[in-house]
Amino acid sequence: MLGRNGLVGATLLIAALLFVGPTSIRANVIFYSGNLRTDANVTSCGSECTLGPLNTDADYAQWAATVYSFNVFTTTTMEAITYSYGGGVSQTGTVVPSGGLEPYLSLFDSAGNFLASTFESSCPPGANSLGGNCFDVSLNVPALTPGSYQIAISAWENMSCAENGCGVTLADGFTGLGNLAEGENLNYAFDVILPQNAPEPNPAALLAVALTSFTWKKLRARRAC
Repeated sequence: MLGRNGLVGATLLIAALLFVGPTSIRANVIFYSGNLRTDANVTSCGSECTLGPLNTDADYAQWAATVYSFNVFTTTTMEAITYSYGGGVSQTGTVVPSGGLEPYLSLFDSAGNFLASTFESSCPPGANSLGGNCFDVSLNVPALTPGSYQIAISAWENMSCAENGCGVTLADGFTGLGNLAEGENLNYAFDVILPQNAPEPNPAALLAVALTSFTWKKLRARRAC
């Protein structure tokens, strides 16, 4: 059986392991970054056409998109800010270099219904300029109710068919209107900021707390004997 020090040590070790999380997530902020070529999960390039290793970066900028899912637990506003073109510092503290693609963000519900995009977005406050231009964007939504959502990043102006009218939902793909200017690459980065979002309790974290409480009660009971 574990002695006093063994019980305490084991409990603290389990608690520490359970509370370890991704460095890209801070309270109410999710940071996404990557490369459109390697991360794209929308690779259709028209009828019976799929992007692959032989396609150029320009082809990927024209057609590809990367879609991420996130959860909302309590009604909250949402702001998504890109750092793809001019670079910058994520609210998680991650430093992003400049020189990526000119980004386009699109928001969908869990069924793929189009909700909003950065089609009319202006330069976000405080965004970095590159070569005198600011092509990063922000997406502001007044209220997201609890549920699952999907956010897509693509190159400007590769919007979804659900937004453009050539389809109904996210599953219908993208328009193929994107482009990559000279000197840009396919790197992207953006924050999704959910100020009022309160995550549901983590079952693993609750287990760690319960185990810690149980251990201390056992120790106190031993001292009383």
